[in-house]
Amino acid sequence: MRSASAGRIYFGPLMNNSMTHPYQIVILGGGSAGWMTAAALSKVLDRQKYRITLVESAAIGTVSVGEATIPGIREFNQLLEINEDDFLRETNGSFKLGIAFENWQNIGDFYMHPFGPYGVTLNGVPFHHYYLRHLREQGEANAIPLSDLNLEWRAAIEHKFSRPIADKRSPLGHIKYAYHFDALKYAHYLKRYATQRGVVALEDRMVRAKQHVEQGPIDALMLEQHGEIKGDFFIDCSGFKALLIGEALGVSYHDWRKWMPCDSAVALPGQHDNDAILPYTRSIAHHEGWRWRIPLQHRTGEGWVYSSRFTDTEQAERDFRQTIGNHDSKANHLRWINGRRDQAWRHNCVAIGLSAGFIEPLESTGLQLTQSGIMRLISLLPGPGELSERAAAFNKYTAEEITNIRDFVMCHYKLTERDDSEFWRYCRDMEVPDSLQERLNLYRENASVFRNSNNELFNEISWFSMFQGQGLRPAQVHPLAEQMPAAEMQQHLQTVQRIFAQSVAQLPTHEQFIQKHCKAP
Repeated sequence: MRSASAGRIYFGPLMNNSMTHPYQIVILGGGSAGWMTAAALSKVLDRQKYRITLVESAAIGTVSVGEATIPGIREFNQLLEINEDDFLRETNGSFKLGIAFENWQNIGDFYMHPFGPYGVTLNGVPFHHYYLRHLREQGEANAIPLSDLNLEWRAAIEHKFSRPIADKRSPLGHIKYAYHFDALKYAHYLKRYATQRGVVALEDRMVRAKQHVEQGPIDALMLEQHGEIKGDFFIDCSGFKALLIGEALGVSYHDWRKWMPCDSAVALPGQHDNDAILPYTRSIAHHEGWRWRIPLQHRTGEGWVYSSRFTDTEQAERDFRQTIGNHDSKANHLRWINGRRDQAWRHNCVAIGLSAGFIEPLESTGLQLTQSGIMRLISLLPGPGELSERAAAFNKYTAEEITNIRDFVMCHYKLTERDDSEFWRYCRDMEVPDSLQERLNLYRENASVFRNSNNELFNEISWFSMFQGQGLRPAQVHPLAEQMPAAEMQQHLQTVQRIFAQSVAQLPTHEQFIQKHCKAP
């Protein structure tokens, strides 16, 4: 899996020598998006050249649930030079090797979307082509389990974990992982980080954005208590309310709910699975949608995702409580519209996080979209003068990234064979965008997976995991994968299976690793 933040970006102190006064950046909204943005900018910007003010209000609120991430979050934390053990202790965090999908193709099915690769590439051909040939020749009942050919998958289901070791020749030198953590605690952690580096934090509510022309550039934010806060550039982290990019600037929103009908969730605290802290997220499909289980050190975050088109709020909460046996805790109801802003950057304002767009939480891309937006902003850093070309580039790549994520998440629903509810029948039978249909057709023909661009988040490992896990089988595989003698290919697969088994056997359990390195107080 490739982080959308990849690319060569200078992370030293950034400045514009033409500035005659500090360039004022004003961030509206706290939460994960606001404080991730403030922390990153405070790390890379010269304090003498830039001033950063963040305005947050309890009236705006945050989506405060257990957060599951993907490996790109490690790059973000490394940019900030955050100590990983300290961060996990502060946020009750745990490690994540992948996402388990249960009941998605049919009730009773299970597969994993692991973060690391399957086997090794042979003769320039991705490993999955050889495995698909192996399935065809051996039959699925007699074939080597796919879980045995992926280090992260094997470690996850055995509840093992370790950071990469120093020996890069070993499979253990390349372990790919992400985190689970308390999103609210993460925001608080980054708030301390940012304010220690000069970010000014104001607790206040915005009354309106001051503009000389309706829907024109923003001059200042008018606050209830602090009055006028002037700025040169404004960052909208006000969540789904989109108070600047949506309300003040009038940027329209692309609604994708016809392809992604799940637009609601109920969240509750839960208990650990069999008193274990699992090193993976569980995504369990149910008759109305799916539910998440996110294991933190002190609890498991539980969420019930559904479509308001097919289920009402009261019924969803009743079904959720009955499923997990929680009849007392206060429920947190969430609502969203899957989609994106027509422009994430307009005039002197950019939207980061939920205000720019949102894809439901199935593949844990929420913070990734926030992170990639921040890194894209840093690479196109605003300053005095014309911003139109930077805005156009930002908008192009933001739209491209979230559209590719949309297709990947949507495909989980399209490939279902479930017919036990009106919801699943709709998902199975819906028409999909041409961009996704082309991927499906290509894979069905000869198991090929290509990225549309380097800006695409999910690679062939991710697409193959989903296709294979949800029963999509190609007619052929790559011709070069057919050239290897059958006995040689079988021996190679068995060697990979043996090496991965031996490697995982050396690892401590996930709980043992946490206890030793990053146990929360």
